[in-house]
Amino acid sequence: MSELMRLAFKYKLCPNRRQEQAFRNFSGCCRFAYNALLVKEKEDYQEYLEELESRQCFSEALNEDEAKALCVKPLLNQYSFNYALKRLKEEYPFLKEYCHSQVLQQKVMDLYEAFKKFFKGKGGYPKFKKRHSDNGFRYPQGFKVDEDNGRIFLPKIGYVRYRNSRKIEGIPKNVTVRQEADGWYASIQCEFELNNHVIVPNLNTAIGIDMGVKRFLTLSDGNFIESLETKLKPLENKIALLQRRIKHKVKGSNNIKKAYLKLALLHKKKADIRNNFLHQASTLMVKNHDLIVIEDLKIKNMSKSGKGTIDNPGKNVKAKSGLNRSVLNEAWHKFFTYLEYKLKLKGGILIKVDPKHTSQTCPQCGHISKDNRKEQAIFKCVKCGYEAHADVNAAQNILKRAGLARIACQANLTRGRQQEPAEAYNSSTIVV
Repeated sequence: MSELMRLAFKYKLCPNRRQEQAFRNFSGCCRFAYNALLVKEKEDYQEYLEELESRQCFSEALNEDEAKALCVKPLLNQYSFNYALKRLKEEYPFLKEYCHSQVLQQKVMDLYEAFKKFFKGKGGYPKFKKRHSDNGFRYPQGFKVDEDNGRIFLPKIGYVRYRNSRKIEGIPKNVTVRQEADGWYASIQCEFELNNHVIVPNLNTAIGIDMGVKRFLTLSDGNFIESLETKLKPLENKIALLQRRIKHKVKGSNNIKKAYLKLALLHKKKADIRNNFLHQASTLMVKNHDLIVIEDLKIKNMSKSGKGTIDNPGKNVKAKSGLNRSVLNEAWHKFFTYLEYKLKLKGGILIKVDPKHTSQTCPQCGHISKDNRKEQAIFKCVKCGYEAHADVNAAQNILKRAGLARIACQANLTRGRQQEPAEAYNSSTIVV
């Protein structure tokens, strides 16, 4: 079987007043069910913690069965959550009247997945959903997309018009309806077979990318893309000014509601500019290069706060805060995600290498030293005297670190996959 992939196509909806009210009812019911079941699970979890603490305080010996029972959340399975939802719908009949059953089940499954991640140590304890921050719901099936007439059928709501800005590819699997600052949007997730345009990647187009703050990215061939900060700075100034004005407005008044709406629209515009920039940059890279080498950056660790603790306070906290803001503002992780799935669609290769000492290594003699880069933009080897632009030098080291033998091996592997029968491979689904 050929490899399968999933992509989401986002469209702006054009609902009438009745449909918009139905969207709000659906969102409110989902949020109510999520929070009500979270209260129950929180009580059970608190009893579990108290029991565990009492056993530890009195140093009671636990046998193997008791230890397993205390180490695992009670009734943490899909059927217990579905049963709890059934009881909740009997207690509150408006959930049946104003909301579709599968939409509620999907929201409850989100809570179940959140608890699974928490007990596996991959996330925090689930939090309650707020009214104005979680307006959305998901249909796993039953919806229909009428592209010719630019409308989508949602069960218990009916046909809703949408702006048909692009053609849907693949088989629609689910649809998520969510409210943003400027209206309602539908995200249709589709599944399709992956037909690569490139059978064998052209190794002559291999490029290394060095991410930066002054420049968004620098390529190993010397080309670069300017920072996104120049485009976002005017909007950030408007946001800061509006936030200062909001502090002096009366809470609950119409003026502060209008100000909050204007602020949300500015943040939405900022996010749209960023996403458009990232899509343009990633498309340009993928269009011109079959093989791209990047650093395996741990952005979460890079953007940690520099304040430290009372016993061990941080140094240069203000400078570190500005660096964190710049890294997060340009969304490096999202850019890498775009590169990865677009290269996969094309049939190219993305390689991640160890970022250690890429900006301090001399490509001529291999000498590694902090003194090689005393300035932000200039690299000068203290051993052999080699000089170059610091970001270009780092990008060249990144490309070199991938290894030509490793690249050739992956290219041969790709060629072999195209020659073998499709039945030899298991289908895997990639959700982007």
